[in-house]
Amino acid sequence: MRHALNMLRVLADHRIVGPPVRLARHLRRRIAHESDGKSGSTRNALRKRLAALQFIGRWLRREGLRRHNGQWVVNSFLPPFPGPAFDRMFAPQYFERPYVLCSASLAVTGDCPADCWHCSMKNRRHGRPLTTADWLDTIGRLLSLGTYNIGITGGEPLLRNDVPELVQAASSGGAVVEVFTSGIAVTEAKLDALRDAGLWAVGVSLDHTDPATVNRLRGTPCAFDAAIAALELSRRKGFYTLINAVADRAMVNSGEYRRLYELGDRLKLHELRLIEPMPCGRLGTISAGQLLDAEQIARLRQFHRAMNCRGRWPKVCAFNEMESPELFGCNAGTGHLHIDPNGDVCPCDFVPLSFGNIREEPLETVYDRMSQAMRHPRRRCFIQSNAPLIQIHSPDREYPLSTELSMQVAAQAPAEPLPDYFRVVGEALRCMP
Repeated sequence: MRHALNMLRVLADHRIVGPPVRLARHLRRRIAHESDGKSGSTRNALRKRLAALQFIGRWLRREGLRRHNGQWVVNSFLPPFPGPAFDRMFAPQYFERPYVLCSASLAVTGDCPADCWHCSMKNRRHGRPLTTADWLDTIGRLLSLGTYNIGITGGEPLLRNDVPELVQAASSGGAVVEVFTSGIAVTEAKLDALRDAGLWAVGVSLDHTDPATVNRLRGTPCAFDAAIAALELSRRKGFYTLINAVADRAMVNSGEYRRLYELGDRLKLHELRLIEPMPCGRLGTISAGQLLDAEQIARLRQFHRAMNCRGRWPKVCAFNEMESPELFGCNAGTGHLHIDPNGDVCPCDFVPLSFGNIREEPLETVYDRMSQAMRHPRRRCFIQSNAPLIQIHSPDREYPLSTELSMQVAAQAPAEPLPDYFRVVGEALRCMP
């Protein structure tokens, strides 16, 4: 009942309904022009459009909607609405490409006071960090490509003093911006500056509810206290506040992820984000048998759905639900990219392939090369499926791979069908009368 009432409120808000309606009209005109009026039968087109609407409706019912600072939130993967970033999701000019660059993560520094057990930055080359001007230029180019969700990460991003300037450039351009931190460098003054710059969300890394365990896993005696203090301060400052946790086998088998949820509930947080261990960086040598198995993945996906259907905070955002074959799959290199502290452009922060460097080529050129090489969204996580292939091309374990080797890996990676969202919605758009 609550979901139905929320959907009615959403559908009654022209600020929310307007952008997708305008996009639908644009696509109808474009498809009609490109096909010279030769479209499929009206009955077939209506059937596929209905299937797409049912698909999205079922997904939203499992997610549930929440209100935060006067906006609706699905989860931290998507921009809150109504708002500028939501409008950019449906801006017609960005749909001239096969796939839209929806999101980007910017690792503004490799430096960090912590030494985390899963760090994806380990074994990466360290060169001359990008300057503020470099990052501002990059953000401008991302905005021109249609990016509407920008995450600022590291290392520990708040070691840099220019993060508020970067946030302001992205938010004033219409993107929703999130900062991901260990909490160690968080201060009240920094959060005030970030709030004034337009930051939407703060994600704090925390993998366990036991302080000694957290400090050991993060390699510093202050990790737990810093994370809790940062989470509490972020919530008080009005940010959408989430715990970032890496859910390994021990966490799933022991039910620790449920205790993290309960901690988030007590702290009045907005989301628990659960990420699987990835075979990269410090975990680059783990075997497939050490990753989550099918039963553990199913347990986290069910937890995601069950908690979100309750209609209360905090939400749960499990990567293996959002990026499942039945939903959006893996968008690394097509709908998402990652830029490391040296300027190398990678499909995501877990995929150590470089398709070029923004110091040497325009970002647009590198993204075109990468998106063509990666071909389309995949049903399975690229790094989990192709880690052995990447390791074959780098026996010295130094990453990211060169552009030449990265192109070889992308070409040799097995082809996969589209995730269900892109298949169902894509078919509906192609058949629009």
